Amino acid sequence: MLERDLTKFKCPQQFVQFKLALKSAQSSKQCISFSINKGESANDIERFLQKNAYRYNFDKQRGLLLVEPLHV
Repeated sequence: MLERDLTKFKCPQQFVQFKLALKSAQSSKQCISFSINKGESANDIERFLQKNAYRYNFDKQRGLLLVEPLHV
């Protein structure tokens, strides 16, 4: 499993870094865990995951997001 810390980024850079890391995880067909700053909105990230039918688990209390790779 890959891990990416996004806590030091603010929007929109947080979303850009999220997409780059997700693309890398998808190409290696691995799950990826993101640490997200609880003070930053992650609505754009959730919308992206839902729109693209990713399976994910988001623990907003802890700021942890686990995303599974797409199975095509």
